[in-house]
Amino acid sequence: MAYQLTRHEFNRLIRAYRPSQYETFGAQDSRFTVPMNHALKCRDRLHVALRSGLQRLSDGPQTIVDFGPFPGSLLRLSRGLQPTKSARLFGAGLMASPEFVQFMKQDADVEILTVNLDPAGQQFASKGYRDTVPLPDHSVELVFALEIVEHLTSPFHLLSEAYRILKPGGHLVITTPNVTRIGNIFKLLIGRTPNDRLAPPGYNDPNDEWRPHAREYAMHELAEMLRHVGFEVAQSRFFLGEDTQDCQQTARQSVIDWVKVPFYLIPHLRGSLLILGRKP
Repeated sequence: MAYQLTRHEFNRLIRAYRPSQYETFGAQDSRFTVPMNHALKCRDRLHVALRSGLQRLSDGPQTIVDFGPFPGSLLRLSRGLQPTKSARLFGAGLMASPEFVQFMKQDADVEILTVNLDPAGQQFASKGYRDTVPLPDHSVELVFALEIVEHLTSPFHLLSEAYRILKPGGHLVITTPNVTRIGNIFKLLIGRTPNDRLAPPGYNDPNDEWRPHAREYAMHELAEMLRHVGFEVAQSRFFLGEDTQDCQQTARQSVIDWVKVPFYLIPHLRGSLLILGRKP
């Protein structure tokens, strides 16, 4: 029987969760109404992504990979769930300092692999990072890629690597902001851009491996990309509203959020996307 991660079980896990130094925003962060960490901020997305992926695992030993694992929340939460307590857990991506790699190994028995999943971008070519995940073909049951494809110059390398390492019948779970969300449309109507700056004015830090959004996607685009690589689309859904409800807001922003609500009746105007690809 497929494992169903209920909201009650996930909330219990979040309440007991002890965030690491890599996940904590700090008590002095004025953006939030409560002390915040990455797992708590992203709880809605993490719950739906974990539930969607874990319910498709078959019985037996499991190998699970998180593409873009920093700051470690998905993998640390996974280690506390019944289907993945004994699974082999890997993270593959950048921002993998020696301290973070050591912490994840000691804390959750997770192996972090430094991989540049966006070689088309050329930003890190001089660093000599590998651009293929050092795992054998057909060796993994489940891959997560949460909030990462929007940071890539081209997601096709990531999708191809996921397809390569997945076993037949394995799944890739993707979440990403929805480019057609009503908030973006509002911005365009008042003459504002919905895009991030590729770099703030005057910013130049070649050692910083975080990048802003290069491109956001509509659901049909993600589905087309998955099918192009060879996946079948096993599930797709739109998230309601914003990723977190614990942000400080001005009265103006609160009014804007209430104005958005009726538009959520139209799925493609909602906030974020989740799509599952299945390897035949």
